[in-house]
Amino acid sequence: MSYQKILVALDRTAASDRVFDYALGLAQSSQGQLQLVHSLNIASHDNLGKLIDAGVGLQSPTNVQHEEEAARLQRAQETKQWLEQLRAEALKRDISADFICEMSEPGSFICQLAKTWGADVIVMGSSGKKGLKKLVMGSTSDYVSKHASCPTLVVPNDSSQEVELFSKASEPA
Repeated sequence: MSYQKILVALDRTAASDRVFDYALGLAQSSQGQLQLVHSLNIASHDNLGKLIDAGVGLQSPTNVQHEEEAARLQRAQETKQWLEQLRAEALKRDISADFICEMSEPGSFICQLAKTWGADVIVMGSSGKKGLKKLVMGSTSDYVSKHASCPTLVVPNDSSQEVELFSKASEPA
């Protein structure tokens, strides 16, 4: 199948290299374009210790807030530089590419962007979460494959596994 508009959801893990390489291959074979996407998901439990310290007076809530804002800005800047490097790599291979980086919940952000951009396919990785962790935290790739308006290709983080295609058209009614 030929995909012209390929949305590539990346999460800055080691598996992102596999996802990007797979998307490059799709774009080269179909002369498609890439939209690289990263969602800066700010989880409140990441800074739980500092929040508790501020709550009991061990740290100033204002200082904690400033530190968190500075960390967010730093993470956003680093992510945009990383996405720009990937974009440049695609352009070197004559593949049209752009990127978007926003602070949002990843699953719904990816689905909404795919719909508004008119993506033909979403390419993303699988976190490899299993069991209780997957049940409690959920899986972005599961969410996207169930809610996206276009097919979703899920590239596993383990190279021994096959890429899976999820499409609403192929699901039983």
